[in-house]
Amino acid sequence: MTIRVRGTAAAVAAAAAVGGAVAGGGAAPARALEADATLRYACAFPSGTSHAVGVRVRAEFPAGGTAGEPVRPGRATVTATVPAAAVAAGDVAAGAASVAGTAGLAVVAAQNGTSTPTMWAGLSAPAVPVVEGADLVLEASGDVPPVTPAGTGDLTFGAAALTLNLDPRDARGRTPEGAKPVAVACEPVADQDVTLATVPVASGPSRASEAPAAPPGASAAPRAAAPPAEEAPGETPKECGTYEGPDTTWMSGCIYLAGFSNVTKLDGATVVNDPEFADPALTNVIYKITSTGAELRQRFVSPLRSRSTFLTFGLMPTTATMELTQAPLEPGGPVYGAVEAITNLETGIQTVEAHMKMSIRIYDVSVKGTPLDVGDRCRTEVPADLELSGTMPNILQGGVLDGTFAIPRFEGCGAAEDLDPLFNGTVAGSDNLLRVTLGSTCIPFAQISCPPVLPEPSRSGSAAG
Repeated sequence: MTIRVRGTAAAVAAAAAVGGAVAGGGAAPARALEADATLRYACAFPSGTSHAVGVRVRAEFPAGGTAGEPVRPGRATVTATVPAAAVAAGDVAAGAASVAGTAGLAVVAAQNGTSTPTMWAGLSAPAVPVVEGADLVLEASGDVPPVTPAGTGDLTFGAAALTLNLDPRDARGRTPEGAKPVAVACEPVADQDVTLATVPVASGPSRASEAPAAPPGASAAPRAAAPPAEEAPGETPKECGTYEGPDTTWMSGCIYLAGFSNVTKLDGATVVNDPEFADPALTNVIYKITSTGAELRQRFVSPLRSRSTFLTFGLMPTTATMELTQAPLEPGGPVYGAVEAITNLETGIQTVEAHMKMSIRIYDVSVKGTPLDVGDRCRTEVPADLELSGTMPNILQGGVLDGTFAIPRFEGCGAAEDLDPLFNGTVAGSDNLLRVTLGSTCIPFAQISCPPVLPEPSRSGSAAG
């Protein structure tokens, strides 16, 4: 099955480490690196069967790059061959006269011991006829968006998971009524070299108006990545990657996040997922590549807790524990947090929009050191609706999201007296800022960015440029 890859979000961070740019309108590099790798994949089909699929990846990479400068790799082609046995078994598209498709290739960019997962998304293939007894070959091609390496040193690109969506067509080239694409998830077979290309990245000339270039040996992470993280724990949490997607096109992983939440009425802020108070809550994620970037779903493994002190009415020190418990976006629905990353094909930067709902509970309250019994049911009447946004080089690498939200009214507060009016008057209200920093996504099956680390919460907003 032949697929000419159309790189999009994947090449964002992948090429990001590549460096030497092909300037728009300027001269191309004197020579280029021609990647041509023949790989073996094991693909799981919806019927439950697995078939070996040969995949050939060809792409043109710059001969060299410069740290801190955007890189524009050339056109790429991926050729994958689905064996005749899979076609005959009806695993591809039973009864179809032809098959079109889309594909996405996960790529890992590694530099100086640091690996960054990237995605080549939106790979489309025109329809090809289904011939009895023959392998099925599709082809999709396109351009790879630019990326920007932060450091110097050899940058190596390696092929990872491949996702195929096969679209059956009838004899007139149309999608039959009621027909759905066949989703196929493929993993590279172990014990083979999956390297696509290695691009040397050198330091660029220093400029007084810019920050100094990263020293040799610096991470391959693009500019404006998440702030420095704390030291990683010894092992990947056992809960990491246990969140499963609706089909095999989704891949799983986990992250830690940290941040700040302002309470406007109290003129103060509290730390979100504060490790000084309790073990930080892990966030499970599933993600898939799309024609425009990436789509993610997230769900916290446990509630987020923190403890803060505010000056109630501007004079009474009040200390309380805040607990955030995630709620589904729709009552009883399976989706808890939805995230979409759209890649700008000119800059390679992703615009990220996130939506989640959190129920807020307050307990263990004291006023001027005297306990205030609020009971164990003091929480918001409805979950707070959180919509956050930001820009970053790659959602899987992490970054900063922020937005304002309303704290709903409270109910059930007070064990011996009705304290709802107290919390509604001092806490509930609009225009509360929430800023969270996402760490890099730990992808257990490939041991990328594992174990996950808890990032330092950023006090400044998102900036990826």
